[in-house]
Amino acid sequence: MHRFLLDSDGSNFFGHTMTLDAEASVAETVTELPDEVTTYLLCPNGCGRFYHPTRVGEVYPAATRLVELHGQGIDPFGMLLRAVRATGRETLITYRMNDVHGADDPDAPGTADFKRQHPDLIVDAAGARDGTGGWMAHCLDYSQPAVQEYILATIRELLDLYGDTIDGLQLDWLRFPRHLSGSPDQVWEKRGALTQFTAAVRAELDRTRPGLRLGARVPTHVAGWHQLGTDAAEWARRGLVDFLVATPFLVSDFHMPFAEMRTELQAGMGGGGVPLYADIEFGHATQMHSPESLRAAALGLYGSGADGMYVFNFPCWTEYIGARPYHWLTQINTEEAAAAKPLLYSVPHQNHRVAEVDLAGQLPAALGAGGEASFHLWLPERSLPARRALALVHSGGDVCLRVNGAAAEELPHLRRAELFPEYVSPSEHPAPRPADEDCRLFAVVVGSLRPGDNDLELTSVADAELEILKINLGLW
Repeated sequence: MHRFLLDSDGSNFFGHTMTLDAEASVAETVTELPDEVTTYLLCPNGCGRFYHPTRVGEVYPAATRLVELHGQGIDPFGMLLRAVRATGRETLITYRMNDVHGADDPDAPGTADFKRQHPDLIVDAAGARDGTGGWMAHCLDYSQPAVQEYILATIRELLDLYGDTIDGLQLDWLRFPRHLSGSPDQVWEKRGALTQFTAAVRAELDRTRPGLRLGARVPTHVAGWHQLGTDAAEWARRGLVDFLVATPFLVSDFHMPFAEMRTELQAGMGGGGVPLYADIEFGHATQMHSPESLRAAALGLYGSGADGMYVFNFPCWTEYIGARPYHWLTQINTEEAAAAKPLLYSVPHQNHRVAEVDLAGQLPAALGAGGEASFHLWLPERSLPARRALALVHSGGDVCLRVNGAAAEELPHLRRAELFPEYVSPSEHPAPRPADEDCRLFAVVVGSLRPGDNDLELTSVADAELEILKINLGLW
């Protein structure tokens, strides 16, 4: 089943753009949604607190206008759900299973009272205490019955409030991707806890109203499912989920192994019929998306076998600029639309990837003086043929490039830091952008490119070791 799913994490609207005239703000948000969006997912929980008038948990206090409206008996969360559904779109609540933004700050406004009162119910108490575990050490451990009971109570409250307004619920296991304590082997041994919880949510949906759908965001490959303990094949076999979204943690992939994932689902006694969608995140390979890279990502994921696109948290990509470019989304609804050139591809980078949960990145990579290194770039069949191809390499020094054995011609008079303009917050500029002189631009022999894997071979002609930080390919 084809879907084009748009995810809103809620904070952009309830914490940033919403005014005290909630009705007008809701109307504007709904009007902005492109017609191409079939499915809208609204998140109720930032960090661990909520955007709806909850009695089980706590309302997110930093959303001051929201708190004020709740005091007046106004529920903008419910208003937005009802307004979107009135347009005929499938409308879902997407619940973040472990949002731990700022969790290492004891005064973080989003940390739920439940977590403050039960510091022993997290996946890595020692790492949280000594600071070695990062934010994800603070994730709640779903192998603990008290955690399941609390989260299920908050979900039950949402269904009691909005069950007649929504079409279903999504469990977001990638925000953030750690839910069970122990080593990877121990996590997989405990996977039954996540399956048990998913079954309990399925039962709550069936209790609320027959026909409510349940989706789940899971990693982008079977090994990632094992690393996280998300036994998607078992969920499909038992009929617990109606769709899955293959999701990198916080970076876009241009190719995902959908055939492998479907084989795993089919091995689960009939689970192969569950629709499998591909998630596009806010950036790629240390870069923010442009329309060209957004189309390329969608085209690559359709070409990989996705049943449709899922765009995560699109408003927050651009919440610090005045206009939100929803028109970009009209270009990725279908494979045909996404095939419009130009396209911008990038070699996968390790930035933001969670080891073993995500697919591996190839960059950054060291290149010794006079040394050679090979990289792989997957291109979908519909991206070719091209009339022009340019490669941009952020190397910090001179290199030669061969693509599938064909030498690419360097264009030394056109040293640029990017092939297409991308948005960077003024508070971060110029740090995320390399200097023009640190990049090399090449004209690639278009006839050398092929669908599937392409070999990119770099040879250093510098006197010192180089670090390869970015490799882009633009197609016209």
